[in-house]
Amino acid sequence: MDKKTRVLFVIPPLRGDLRAGIRNVKFPLGPAYIAAYLEKNGFFVRIIDSLAYYEKVKKLGPNKYHVGLSYDEIEKRMREINADVIGINCGYTAYEQDAFEIANLAKKINPNSLIVFGGAHSSAEPNSVFKNKNVDLIAFGEGEETFNEIISKYENKEKLTGIDGTIERGNTSPIKNKPRPFIKDLDSLPFPARHLLPMERYITHPDSALWAMRGRSTDIITSRGCPQHCSFCSIFTVWGRVWRSRSPTNVVDEIEHVVKTYNVRQFRIQDDNLAVSGQRIKEICKEIIKRKLDIKWYTPNGIAIWTLNEEILTLMKKAGYYLAIFGIESGNEETLKYIDKPINLKYARKIIGICHRLGIWTCSTFLLGFPHESMKHIRDTIEFAKDSGLDFAQFYIAQPYAGTPLYKKFQEEGLLDEGIKESSSLAASQYRTHYFSGDELQGLQQQAYAEFMKHKMKSLTSPRFIIKTVLPKNKSFEEIMYSAKIVKNLVNQKVSSVFIKDEDDLA
Repeated sequence: MDKKTRVLFVIPPLRGDLRAGIRNVKFPLGPAYIAAYLEKNGFFVRIIDSLAYYEKVKKLGPNKYHVGLSYDEIEKRMREINADVIGINCGYTAYEQDAFEIANLAKKINPNSLIVFGGAHSSAEPNSVFKNKNVDLIAFGEGEETFNEIISKYENKEKLTGIDGTIERGNTSPIKNKPRPFIKDLDSLPFPARHLLPMERYITHPDSALWAMRGRSTDIITSRGCPQHCSFCSIFTVWGRVWRSRSPTNVVDEIEHVVKTYNVRQFRIQDDNLAVSGQRIKEICKEIIKRKLDIKWYTPNGIAIWTLNEEILTLMKKAGYYLAIFGIESGNEETLKYIDKPINLKYARKIIGICHRLGIWTCSTFLLGFPHESMKHIRDTIEFAKDSGLDFAQFYIAQPYAGTPLYKKFQEEGLLDEGIKESSSLAASQYRTHYFSGDELQGLQQQAYAEFMKHKMKSLTSPRFIIKTVLPKNKSFEEIMYSAKIVKNLVNQKVSSVFIKDEDDLA
C-alpha cells in the first residue's frame, strides 16, 4: 500500500564564477539512489535538479552568474508537487546560501513541511546550516536507510529524535546522533531512479562531451567509500572510509539496462576508488566483454594509480576504457606527504607509459597552493606534469572543504577567511597561503596551463613522441576522430574551465 507522505529532493541552482565549472552538469546519483529506495518502500518521490537546466545562465555581477532554474521556476514546480518532506543537497560550503534559498521557498509554500539537509558541508558544519531557521534536520552519511526512517516516522507522526545518521537542531547547539552503519550489501539497493529525472539533458550535455569519445553518456557508481586519507578530500563524510562494492554482475546489469533503455554508449564511472580490488575490476571488464556491450568508459573522479598494472589496464582497454584520469595532485614529495597521498612518482610515470602503449589517453589532476607550498613546490608540480608523459593535465587550487584535515590546517594557521567561502572554488580561488595571495595562485594556475600546453605542442613535432604516444591511440576510425576532436578542444582552450572568462554572451 502506498504511503501518504510526499517527498521531494532538490538540487539547488548555483551562483558563482563560471570558471568553477558550475555549468558542468552531473547526474545526481545520491538523490537518485535515495529516491529509488523510498519508491521501493512505497513513498511518492520527485526530484528537481535545477542544474540540469544548465543553459539558463543569468549574470549577477563581475564573474558571478546564476546557473540553473530560476527561483520563480523552482517555486512553481515545488507548488505543483506539494511535498511534505523536502531533502536539499548542500555538498559544498561555497553553495550554502543557494541551498538556504530552497529551504526558504519550501517553508514559504508550506510552513509545516519538514526540511532535511544533506551533503558533506551540512554534515561538517551543522552550526552554520542551522543558522537558517527553516532547516529542521541534517542527514549525514549514506542516505537511503536514514531518509527512509525519517519519512516513516514522519508518516506515523512519531518524534524525529534519536534517528541514527541525523543531526538535530537542539535547544542550544546541534545534537549529533550516532552514525548509521554503512550498507554492506550494495547489490540490495535498487538502481538509481533515472525515470524521475530529465535523462536526455544529462546524456547530451555539451560540456560532458568534451572528454567523450561518444556522444551519449551518463554516470554510474560501482562502489562506495575510500580507504585513503587524502587531507583535502571531503567525500569520506558521506561514504566513509570503508570500501564497499557492488558485484560485477550487478554493475554490468545496470550498464546493460541503461544501454537498452536510454541508448547510452559511454559511461563515466564516478567511484572514488574504483580499483581497490584488482580482481573485481577484472571481473567487471570480463562481464562487459562477455555480454558484447559496445561501450566506452572512463573514470572522471580519478583512479588510484598505485592500484593499476599492465594486466588490469589491458583488460580495461578491451572492455572500452579509453581515458585514465589520475589524481597525482603534486610532483613534490614533501607535498605528497603533507596531503597523505600515497603516490610513488616513479611508478606513476611507469603506469602512464603503459597506458600509452595500450592506447589509453592519460590525464591527471594537480592541486596548487597548499598552505606550506613555496614557489619551489609549485614548480616541481608543473615540471612533473610536463615531463611525466601525460596527455592532459588539470590544475586546480587547493580548497579547504569543511570536515577535512586541510580545513583544520587552514583554520589553525589563520588562513580560513570566512568572508570568501562563497566566492572561492578550485578554479577561481580566493584563499591565501603563507606564500601567495588568491590572485597570485590564480596567476600560477594559468601559468601552469600555459606551460603544459606549450610543452605538449612542442612534443607533437617529435617523431619519437608520435610513434610512442600518438599512434597507439589511433588504430581505428573512431579513435582518429576522437583525437581530432581533442586537438580542436585544446586549440579552443575548452578542456579546462579555467579558461572561461567573464562571458557577457552567456548572460
